Amino acid sequence: MFDLIILGGGPGGYELASNAARKGLKTAIVEKGRFGGTCVTVGCIPSKAFLHAEKVFSEAKEGKNIGINLKEISFDQKQLVKYKDQKVTFLTQAAEMKVKRSGAKIYKGFGKIKETSKAQDFKILINDQEEISGKNLVIATGSEVFYPPIPGLNKNDKTVIDSEKALALFEIPKKLVIMGGGVIGLELGTFFAGIGSEVTIVELAPKIAGPFDYEISLKLQQELEAKKKIKFLLEHKVSEVLNKEVICVDKNDKKIKLPFDKLLVAAGRKPFIKDFGLENLRVYIEKGAIVTDENLKTNVPGLYAIGDVNGKSMLAHTAYREGEIVLENILGNKIKINYDQIPSVIYCTPEVGEIGINEDLAKKQGIEIRTKKIPMLYSGRFVIEVGNYAGKNFDGLLKIILKKSTDEIIGISLLGNYSSEIINMASVLINKRYNSKSLKDVVFAHPTVGEIIKTAILE
Repeated sequence: MFDLIILGGGPGGYELASNAARKGLKTAIVEKGRFGGTCVTVGCIPSKAFLHAEKVFSEAKEGKNIGINLKEISFDQKQLVKYKDQKVTFLTQAAEMKVKRSGAKIYKGFGKIKETSKAQDFKILINDQEEISGKNLVIATGSEVFYPPIPGLNKNDKTVIDSEKALALFEIPKKLVIMGGGVIGLELGTFFAGIGSEVTIVELAPKIAGPFDYEISLKLQQELEAKKKIKFLLEHKVSEVLNKEVICVDKNDKKIKLPFDKLLVAAGRKPFIKDFGLENLRVYIEKGAIVTDENLKTNVPGLYAIGDVNGKSMLAHTAYREGEIVLENILGNKIKINYDQIPSVIYCTPEVGEIGINEDLAKKQGIEIRTKKIPMLYSGRFVIEVGNYAGKNFDGLLKIILKKSTDEIIGISLLGNYSSEIINMASVLINKRYNSKSLKDVVFAHPTVGEIIKTAILE
């Protein structure tokens, strides 16, 4: 019998398997496809290959500003897809090799949970042939693309794509309509607009970028409109898809028709909880996700759920952290997860990063705060490296939220390239509960964009 069985080899699953085996637990992991899950195979990693290519392409076109003159520049989408596939293959193999080196047992195939009458005696049937059992079971089966029930929206239609299909396109659509102004829609919208597509993003909410800070979301929208020429239809609902047209209505029920060559459905993802015998465990499900507590435990003793499948925070680094929490609890250390300490990033151009409690959320929760706010142009390196390629009126933004009563830093929001790197330092500040006084004692390298955090505190 195994000490731990993990269903799913995505970021949470393969990291947990590797760490658990190294801690001395007899560990098995079951994966039906390639290691790396959505993130590595069809999500955050391949999309970064696309976004990197778009950034290099855009910078090359504007290189004359810094003395780089190119007579001819073109974009080869087929080569980009080939490049992306090569990197994905390398990373999936690296993930699998990491698990093998740890000593965890890998089972390739489809694992199905069997019904059992004994507590903490989980049985998994692999490929309908081999049965294994374990004391603890972690569900890490990830998520799948969500297609909203809209008349005429057919995922089998060749003109309708999702994020996974978009990352395999060999041809660039002339007119691209994107349904959803969240992370997926904004990142892919940035890419396609940057290489020549006419992009329109339709969003039901009154702002883009979901729960991100309102002011930063607004500035991001303005920059994407100015620099990438993306059109936004906010507070619009897609009511029908008909004859290569998206029919949407605004809050006053006024209809608008949007012709398209491709329609990208970016309405999010949903936990994958079907077809692997989850019902045999009688686990609690709410809103299509496995219910977990602050230790990632379910209502079934010895059963945990990490990553997208619990619906808490569909990010790869969240799954990593949840796996760490599970392992510590199995080893007898009662550690809880704090989702306020999970950073979020949108990797479009310009990048957005956020962690903790933003200004809007603090006001909703009635927290008395002080806000330190400065443009990213306070960084000399930002001016030199980013300012050349940004819109004429773009100056970026940093917001630091401090709790008034304690002076503790409880939230940081950023807009501007390098945000995806600076957010890691911000994560340390939030996690270690820095205040403005303790941050003043930290020496930052100069010139860096990250030093703007200390600059903001000193302002």
